[in-house]
Amino acid sequence: MIKMVLKLLPILCLVCLTGCASVQPGDPSGPREGVLRIGITPDYPPMIFKTGEAVKGVEADFGNLLAKELKRMPQFVELPWDQLIPALIEGKIDIIMSGMSITDARKVRVDFAEPYMKSGLMTLMRGEDVPKYPTLQSLKESFTTVGVVRGTTGEDFVRKNFMQAQQIIALTRANDAAYPLKNQRIDLFVHDGPSIAWLVSENEADLKGFWEPWNEEFLGWAVNRGDKELLVTVNSVIRKWKQDGTTKEILTRWLPYLKESRLLLR
Repeated sequence: MIKMVLKLLPILCLVCLTGCASVQPGDPSGPREGVLRIGITPDYPPMIFKTGEAVKGVEADFGNLLAKELKRMPQFVELPWDQLIPALIEGKIDIIMSGMSITDARKVRVDFAEPYMKSGLMTLMRGEDVPKYPTLQSLKESFTTVGVVRGTTGEDFVRKNFMQAQQIIALTRANDAAYPLKNQRIDLFVHDGPSIAWLVSENEADLKGFWEPWNEEFLGWAVNRGDKELLVTVNSVIRKWKQDGTTKEILTRWLPYLKESRLLLR
């Protein structure tokens, strides 16, 4: 009997390992059920942020709805921004839903679903300085100290285009921009439009936005390049939401200024 068990042990181990691997969330070969692990960096209101322990914002609403569509439980996995894509590639999360811009550089490493929103880089400044900057060109040619968020498309844009800037200061997150602006440590802050609008709403007495965008960027959700099944399913859900008005409802709930903006996807 003992000899028979010893002979079967390698086979039993193989069956166990194969079974365990097939039910791991995020495994491209596994069933689409269980938990949807959503990678987020919750420091980007109104797109994704936390109030106490509650995750809120545009992406939180979309994430909860997407998990429901997939018949899975949403699990928001908090990670630093620069660890989101590595975590996706390593299979630690299933999807990134964190206000991420779709770029060619990122598409080398991950697949993006169809964009759900059109955004753009905008500029934040002190209210008293508004008369100094009548045009985008006047902003770009100003001899100022410009704030950006480290590792974002905003930082890349400013470093390539603000050639006259006295200094470029990289911040950890967008919410860190209000204090140095008010205290004249920086003169301008360039970041995504939704974030600029949020900062203005929180600091209306002191800060103003320049609402003409520098560019157009498309926001989308990233999945592992090997997870074609999830990509196809997510694209199908996005198309449905655009047709039935779900996408517009969520975006205008959190970003009412976009209602009449050309940045809202039609």
